[in-house]
Amino acid sequence: MKLYPRTAFVRSAIVVGLVIGISQALTLWFFARNAYLPGIREYARLTVLQAELAFSSSGEEDARLAQRLAGATGIEVATPDNLHRGTVLLSQPVVSRFREEVQERLREPVTVRLEDSRQPVLWVSAPSFQKQWLRVPMEFFRDYDRYLLLGWGVTVPLLAIIGGLLIARGLNLPLRRLARVALKVGRGEAVPVLNTSIGPEEIQAVNAAFNRMTSDLQQAQRDRALLLAGVSHDLRTPLTRLRLSAEFMQDEELAHGIIEDIEDMDAILDQFISFIRDGADEQPDLENLNELIQEVAGKYPTEQTRFELQDLPRLMLKRLTVKRMLANLIGNALKYGAPPVEVRTAVMENVVCLTVRDHGKGVREEDIPLLLQPFSRGEKARTLSGSGLGLAIVKRIVDMHHGEIRLANHEHGGLLVEVRFPVTGKFVQPESLSAGVR
Repeated sequence: MKLYPRTAFVRSAIVVGLVIGISQALTLWFFARNAYLPGIREYARLTVLQAELAFSSSGEEDARLAQRLAGATGIEVATPDNLHRGTVLLSQPVVSRFREEVQERLREPVTVRLEDSRQPVLWVSAPSFQKQWLRVPMEFFRDYDRYLLLGWGVTVPLLAIIGGLLIARGLNLPLRRLARVALKVGRGEAVPVLNTSIGPEEIQAVNAAFNRMTSDLQQAQRDRALLLAGVSHDLRTPLTRLRLSAEFMQDEELAHGIIEDIEDMDAILDQFISFIRDGADEQPDLENLNELIQEVAGKYPTEQTRFELQDLPRLMLKRLTVKRMLANLIGNALKYGAPPVEVRTAVMENVVCLTVRDHGKGVREEDIPLLLQPFSRGEKARTLSGSGLGLAIVKRIVDMHHGEIRLANHEHGGLLVEVRFPVTGKFVQPESLSAGVR
């Protein structure tokens, strides 16, 4: 099935070509039976009659009839100058059919040669002709020039195929445009409104339905962001009061526990907002990933981190968004793994590679595919506080920058996270995964 065409354009071309080819074949068959076959039979009968008058009779009357027949039809006894052994491919069916008709009437083998000139001529000989030849001008073939037939047989299907391809292209272009816009909708980008006044009615109906769908999705995204922002705002006010109250408590151990819980709740709210916004409001710029790593590393104790940074080309990055990604990677490694956390960068085959590894026990192999999903957490993480959005946010940021992320357990222990960014230059901008969400 690998040879089966995958695009509608190629399929349409093949279908149109097959239909036109079959139609042309049937037309040629009908044309041959109703135009050439009667002429071939008539000239075969006249050729046999001329052969009987010229070679089988000896009377003067037969000689006069042979001369009169030659004058009327052009079929006469003559000596060929130069004959081709082969036959032109397009004339082969005519020559073969003529030979069969003559042989059927003479009841002996017949030799037929074609003189391919401006006026095609058949030269006919048989044992009863006494080594002589009859010259048979193919006047019935003159009105149907083979080059004209060839041009008709090629030009008509070609024009029909071109017309079919133009029709297919007219249908494929709106579908391709719809596919491109659907990809943007999937990434959450703001998309232009599709034109509902051009194209067939079916395409107009699809465009109108797609416009309604994108409008509903964008409204749902705005409502979701507004709801989450409202919940975050409303929760932070009582959390602030609880923290102030806890600071005045006499039991310091209890107060410390309450404050830590409040800080965890506040961090979870921040992650929810980060997951929804994903840097949609930030403009990208050419940045050095090593510099961003060093800025983030300053927030962690030096004994808990190790860095091995090679020289890197500048990438088109959203600065604050990438720093959030780095903070999530290092923070997750310290929280759910064990120090030291090793951070390495390198350039391999036009790709900037960032690896973050902790020295913990790693995670179960069956949990690795789930770690990048929102609200999915490893077995060890279930005993600790958190939202389960850390690596999900990392994946969204990596996807935004056209990168790839891979997770695996290191052979010497710990979880290894590998992020690859293509060296795209300033002309390839990061994409917003939820543009228009405010």
